[in-house]
Amino acid sequence: KTTTIMGEKKSKDVTVLETNPSTTTALDSFCGALAVSTFIVTWLASLASPLVLILALNQGYHYITAFIIFLTIIAYAPWKHGVISHSFQAFLNRYHPLYYNGVSIVFEGGQVPSQSQSSKHGQTFFAVHPHGAFCIGWSFLYHSPFMNKVRFCFAPALYASPFFRLFSRMANKPGSASRPSMDAYLRAGDDVALPPGGFEEATLTSTTQDRVFIKKRYGFVRLCLKHGVAIRPVYVFGEGRLFNNVQGLWSTRLALNRWSIPMLFVWGLWYLPLLPKRGVKLHIVVGRPLIVPKIESPTKEDVALWHGKYIVELKRIYEEHKEVAYGAAKGKEAKLEIW
Repeated sequence: KTTTIMGEKKSKDVTVLETNPSTTTALDSFCGALAVSTFIVTWLASLASPLVLILALNQGYHYITAFIIFLTIIAYAPWKHGVISHSFQAFLNRYHPLYYNGVSIVFEGGQVPSQSQSSKHGQTFFAVHPHGAFCIGWSFLYHSPFMNKVRFCFAPALYASPFFRLFSRMANKPGSASRPSMDAYLRAGDDVALPPGGFEEATLTSTTQDRVFIKKRYGFVRLCLKHGVAIRPVYVFGEGRLFNNVQGLWSTRLALNRWSIPMLFVWGLWYLPLLPKRGVKLHIVVGRPLIVPKIESPTKEDVALWHGKYIVELKRIYEEHKEVAYGAAKGKEAKLEIW
């Protein structure tokens, strides 16, 4: 069955992942907790790794220094995915979803990347919202076999860390979110994924109010116009409910974010605060491609026009899928704040 939207036929949406929490065992949940904690601990350790290396050198902890240097060599060495990395990715795909109260990934129009490389829409930029405290929904897409041809771009400082670089290379196809790097990826024909809301969107995380930080995020739209790359908005319903976050003082916290200073004060489980809260359902919707023209040197007006169309599409995805994600009663009351 197909429907017609904006003069084009749209195939039925495709669900590529849907877990049933009623069949999850205690062992499954434990392995799921191990999978998500590996991701979060690696993320945090990566931020602290420069300081750890300096302290190890100053204090004469040679084994720690040697270990970090060894990891750095492996992380930056040229190697391809083999048995270890494939097994690691399989572990994440098998168990990570089982930690939550159900996970589903839906592709609107049935356009799954690994199955549509020859489609007329071609190269694609996946813009993922919301960032959340630790990009849990983003991580599902990252290690999903359906996205293994997509280059996921991380903050340059994070990607430079040997801990996170090694982790991300084993899990899938990573890259740097620096503007020159992303420009090079798109020029080379790669599909690219990025959470454009960045630190600001993470700071705005709330368990009771869905928010995205996008009003001043023009850079990714400009890049897509320059290369003529379609944009697919992605929304992760439930992301904000995974971690509590202190609310308020937004102007101060957002100002510090501009200096790449994270301003989150988050905790998940009360007894293991680095783990997400239990009982949360995640519903990830990958929207239809927003086809943009190729404009080698887009003007501010060009960028503003297509940025506005992107926001319209993001709002549409939220409104059309919120009742499926949250249930009819809660879904009708849910509103998306655009910052």
